[in-house]
Amino acid sequence: MVAATICHSDMMKRYRDLSGWLKEKYGSKVFKVSLTAATTCPNLDGSLATGGCTFCNDAAYSPLALAKNRRQKSIPEQLAQGMEYVKRRHATSKFIAYFQSFTSTYGDKEKLMAKFRESLDHPDVVGFALSTRPDCIDKDWAKALSQLADGKLCWIELGLQSANDLILAKINRWHTRWQFGEALKILKDQNIAVCAHVVLGLPLETRPDVLETAQYLATQPIDGIKIHNLHVVKGTALAQEYQRGKYQPLSLTTFTEWAVDFLEQTPPQLLIHRLNAHAPRQLTLAPDWSVNKLAVFRAVEKELIKRESWQGKGLGFARTYLINLTKAKF
Repeated sequence: MVAATICHSDMMKRYRDLSGWLKEKYGSKVFKVSLTAATTCPNLDGSLATGGCTFCNDAAYSPLALAKNRRQKSIPEQLAQGMEYVKRRHATSKFIAYFQSFTSTYGDKEKLMAKFRESLDHPDVVGFALSTRPDCIDKDWAKALSQLADGKLCWIELGLQSANDLILAKINRWHTRWQFGEALKILKDQNIAVCAHVVLGLPLETRPDVLETAQYLATQPIDGIKIHNLHVVKGTALAQEYQRGKYQPLSLTTFTEWAVDFLEQTPPQLLIHRLNAHAPRQLTLAPDWSVNKLAVFRAVEKELIKRESWQGKGLGFARTYLINLTKAKF
């Protein structure tokens, strides 16, 4: 799933976006470069289950993921290719090494740590981010990641997806809300920044489920949230459900309403890393609107303005509190 960057100036006053925070911190825009450590996943390789999450297709995570032999390329080669790709589109010289595909903390810890160190050796890399599962974090991993950061930016993206265990079972996640909370405690004991990953529009999910997930995360010691709209990618179990008429994606209107519901229940000090995501058009089955990230942002913006709303409003925070946070220096 390809990340979309939040940049509208008025929206920065309605939610606290990661891109604005990074620009304040480093004095210029900072972009992620997606990398792969050639890992797999415990609910893909048979350790927990096979088949993986019903929505998962690794080729959808990055435009560069479609390149041949990407998993065989070294980390410096992937990094150079990714930086070149970003620089052709944006004026920037600062990057975050982003290990996004599959489960970045699943496998031989020493070999994986060596790959992470390689990514940090580049002078233009200001930090790293790892995407992982709650059941693939333990005290040894947390300590090693904390030591690796050594003053550089370190974000662990911890996949919750939903706070409803029945929904997690439906999408073949093979972890629970409780496991998310336990992994979060371990990471915070090492003072590691954690971004919770959630998906809106999962099978069986209703608006009360979305509110439950938002309200649960509002009580947890996380540092940021990623909100994805679920989209149907070719080559997945979800694609088969969709083609058999067993799953219907959210409309753009419903997604924007739920996304704003979620923001209203999110404490304003948390950074919003994403508000939507999309797969490459050639891999997307549905919904059609998901490939137009600008249209999704505009729809969320219009809904916020229509409601006269902002991040944390549902928790009783005034908009001035949020504005002061977005203007804070780092």
